[in-house]
Amino acid sequence: MRPPLRLRGPATRAVLAIAAVLSPIALSAVLAPPVSAEPIPRFSFAKCPKLPAGSDPSFWNCNVAVITGGQFTFGRFDQRLTSPITITYAVGFDPETLEQKVLVGGFEAAAMLVKPGIFGDPILTAVYARPEYAGFMDLRDGDVLLNLKVSVINPVLGQSCSIGSDAAAVKLRLTFGTTKPPPPNKPISGSQPVDVSKNPPIFKATMVDNSFAVPAARGCGLAGALNWAVDLQAALPSAAGKNTAIFSEYVSFKSYTEIPS
Repeated sequence: MRPPLRLRGPATRAVLAIAAVLSPIALSAVLAPPVSAEPIPRFSFAKCPKLPAGSDPSFWNCNVAVITGGQFTFGRFDQRLTSPITITYAVGFDPETLEQKVLVGGFEAAAMLVKPGIFGDPILTAVYARPEYAGFMDLRDGDVLLNLKVSVINPVLGQSCSIGSDAAAVKLRLTFGTTKPPPPNKPISGSQPVDVSKNPPIFKATMVDNSFAVPAARGCGLAGALNWAVDLQAALPSAAGKNTAIFSEYVSFKSYTEIPS
């Protein structure tokens, strides 16, 4: 389970996984370890970010995480993942200062159909949601910190309707372990990375968070005139302790010494 980087402990586990991105349900039971009945996804390292000038590639990995299942629940929004979410990111260390850096190279997610009725009108049931990267990702104590926003897609809502933004993001702290949420949520657990392939190295895991808050909608309708409608129907903003994210994922990695510059 040890990548080419000279890492140990929680940092190693974090490098092998990702953060995830949107899809949870309010559970109060411990998750069972994932079952590898589904096909293992294909991995592409084409979007590995360029390293900072002067970086030693032997101290950097490029990681690709493919989130293949899960759920994202906040307020009355309850979305099950129906298509993969792929995050490509680099993790490296300065060999002198041991400072860790994370660079995101790609975040790919398709729009997913929201369950009918979220806006209370059958005419507007064709509403889609797409998770998007909101400008921040880090690895800390074995957890993945990831900022997200959710684009809400419907002709009536305009081109810029979203839940959260880069400035006011949904701030996830995804863990393989057990959460400590505020009430009314109760602790839930993910599952540690399991080796499912050695060549190439691929790990499967589940990461969870049910301690985050979700901000109000913005940019919905002309000059935000429909923000109130989205907030009303989705019960936003939603305080910490009322939201849950669960991500089942596969992760692979390569040392930058294996990646053409």
